[in-house]
Amino acid sequence: MVDFYADWCGPCKLLSPILEKITTDPEIKSGTGLPLDLVTVDTDDPDGFELGQKFKVRVLPTVFAFRNGELVDNFVGALNERDVRKFLERV
Repeated sequence: MVDFYADWCGPCKLLSPILEKITTDPEIKSGTGLPLDLVTVDTDDPDGFELGQKFKVRVLPTVFAFRNGELVDNFVGALNERDVRKFLERV
């Protein structure tokens, strides 16, 4: 998963701990059974801003799920833990 965020973003501050918790729990896997990795991209950083533009990030937080380097799904906004888990079941 790739989490596009900014330090000033309130919803990002709600979502980040949920993503950290889920991706560091070895028992939680994606819907395909693969383990999860989390990459965070600070859109206030020049490189992060450029990457956000490449992926057309317009709202923060935006989370993309990749499998084998291919984009498979995404969500926008701060989801609660239950909804993040449902998202992961789909990917």
